[in-house]
Amino acid sequence: MSSLPPGAYRPPADRWGSFTKLASRLPEGSVAVVDRTVARLHPTLIPTLEARSPRAIIQLVGGERAKSMASLEKVLAGGLNLPRSGTLVAVGGGTVGDVATVAAHLLKRGVRLVQVPTTLLAAVDSSLGGKGAVDLTVRGRVVKNPAGVFHYADETWLCPELYATLSDAQVREGSIEAWKMVASLDAGLFKRYVRTPPALEKLVKDARGLKEGICAKDPYEHQGLRRVLNFGHTFGHVLESLSRFKLSHGDAVGLGILWALDVGRHLGITPEPVAHEVERALTRGPGVLGRDHAAELSRRESLKDVAALLDADKKAGAKGELRMVLLTAVGTAEVVDVMPKTWRALWPAWTRGARP
Repeated sequence: MSSLPPGAYRPPADRWGSFTKLASRLPEGSVAVVDRTVARLHPTLIPTLEARSPRAIIQLVGGERAKSMASLEKVLAGGLNLPRSGTLVAVGGGTVGDVATVAAHLLKRGVRLVQVPTTLLAAVDSSLGGKGAVDLTVRGRVVKNPAGVFHYADETWLCPELYATLSDAQVREGSIEAWKMVASLDAGLFKRYVRTPPALEKLVKDARGLKEGICAKDPYEHQGLRRVLNFGHTFGHVLESLSRFKLSHGDAVGLGILWALDVGRHLGITPEPVAHEVERALTRGPGVLGRDHAAELSRRESLKDVAALLDADKKAGAKGELRMVLLTAVGTAEVVDVMPKTWRALWPAWTRGARP
């Protein structure tokens, strides 16, 4: 048993194997939060958890709507009888993992957390790094992640059989997040990916290794080093909101990367050849959606509404500037304060689906 307080930073303890085998590690009397769709697709999952005599198994409908105060309250109520030494296990994609992370932080002022990511997106990104958050509604719009915590998992179980039921779209969005980290953090690995796209298990291991390398240096974002992981997220979050979350997070980040490349070129920070190379690789590799998808969402919204979403984002500065991650080269990025006039100048081209 670790001597660290519950949720404190610790290097990831990744365990690969079948869910049935890994579930034998779960202490009796734990509380499980499970994505309802995952439970339906994998009929042995709930019985396997029940064999560990859980205090509660709470099923949530996954997706962005799960990241609500109502879902959080449901999990907290289910974990009322969990002791301080207890374990909360999250079985689902990133949204279920987010709610469970916040709940683990709040229950008894912190309980042990086990992450079981069931989507490729959660496996490569959200289940690592300790961050969990829920959404709030501001002026009728859902704002992503303004209320959150840091609470690191004691273990992460990576179960290949849970990924076998993922749709092509789910594989694509997880792959986009992994390629995002490679493009912004590791030039050598990026070249190898372009030459030969990796198998799923290698993709997961590479992405988790890159993200952990950043998180280990800045586990609670005190130094700003982790901001580089937000490449593509500034406008990705806007596009998610504009779509009423019909656009998946990974696909939104992919489109947000294209717009970040445009901003970088416009400011003279991202060299033209680099922007072309990365856009081409992301289109051919993980399959980033075309610019027309972003145009369809953006052309029907007013600049005022878009500005309100950007102002509400936690990466916005006091003067309305956006703290954006921009590439200076393949594998190298920096955080730049981008003034509103910059993205407003690019907006007309974006709404036409054009490359400014």
